[in-house]
Amino acid sequence: MRGRRQLLTVVGIWGVVVLSGIAHAASDYPRVERIFHTSTADYARVVIALSRTTPHQLVAIPADPRQHRPARIVIDFSPARQGAQPPVARPVGNGLLTQIRVSQFSPTTVRVALDIERLDDYHTFSLSSPPRLILDVRGQERREGPQPSLSAPAQRYRIMLDPGHGGHDPGARGPNGTYEKDIVLALSRRLGRKLASRLPVEVLFTRTADVFVPLEERTARANAAKADLFLSIHANASPNPAMQGIETYYLNNTNDRATIRLAAMENGLLQRPDRREPGLSYILSDLIQKGKEEESIALAHHLQEAMVLRAKGHYPAVRNLGVKKGPFYVLVGAHMPCVLVEVAFLSHRVEGQHLLSPEYQEALAEGLFLGIARFLRTGPMAKSL
Repeated sequence: MRGRRQLLTVVGIWGVVVLSGIAHAASDYPRVERIFHTSTADYARVVIALSRTTPHQLVAIPADPRQHRPARIVIDFSPARQGAQPPVARPVGNGLLTQIRVSQFSPTTVRVALDIERLDDYHTFSLSSPPRLILDVRGQERREGPQPSLSAPAQRYRIMLDPGHGGHDPGARGPNGTYEKDIVLALSRRLGRKLASRLPVEVLFTRTADVFVPLEERTARANAAKADLFLSIHANASPNPAMQGIETYYLNNTNDRATIRLAAMENGLLQRPDRREPGLSYILSDLIQKGKEEESIALAHHLQEAMVLRAKGHYPAVRNLGVKKGPFYVLVGAHMPCVLVEVAFLSHRVEGQHLLSPEYQEALAEGLFLGIARFLRTGPMAKSL
């Protein structure tokens, strides 16, 4: 009946969502815009980009060997329309994820079907700016032939360094028009050289040039590489020009307003920095309890203590702002100990100038190196390092 109001209740990742009002035309529905993926033999991350947030339902279907049918994850977005970019079917090739299919399943529902070679476990979480659904899938890798004995020498540990921001995302702005993205890349390169030359480790980078890498892809690269440690390196900024100091974060919820504002900035939510992200508590409660939080806290303390000690040798007034917890997207879903460091406040007149100098960058890089080295020598990996 014309003018009749409709009431629809659907269950999505954030619980019960109530849609009330006159039915919208299909052209007004949220769109499934693009799908990105990272896939290895035992891990896959799929990112489904949306024009705006919409509820979804997910079903995992076990493999059926008798029908030669692989395991499958089916995600229905409704109300939604298919965007112009997603292909109808796309083979992925080698790896855990074998095929992605997208279809307009009904006038109001877009269906995304993922064929999985082996499905042991999966987790989903949602992010915004832009809205997207992230799906992490694990499947135990099949091994053929003789396996190495327990007495065989261990491989080198892999350390993933993540210089924050990049490309069209400059991060904080410092004195003389300098940008966080450039400083943290230079600092990461210094740290990488120290690690590679002084420890039996393999050093990897989420970026080695001035390019933009989405937050969820940074963690996916670390997971896909089976990194043993993930370190995201940033420089801070504050509307209070007197703020200065070094701080280190591990992933967890917090009620601290300053931390929430910083996380909003690093998470790309500067338009509404005081907003608590919908579903973030779900993300953290579901993904933090993976046995890595204690190791991440230990790593954070080693890094914080060593950075402050080294920095004071060049800048005695530097403040130790301590180890804190915060909801940083770049740490969500990591399979290894992971932390985010804020090495200085670019917005502080004196500290920002220090951060531009090669000598101060070298001191901070040495502090980060010593913190990592102490963590590796005192943590669970100490016996085989």
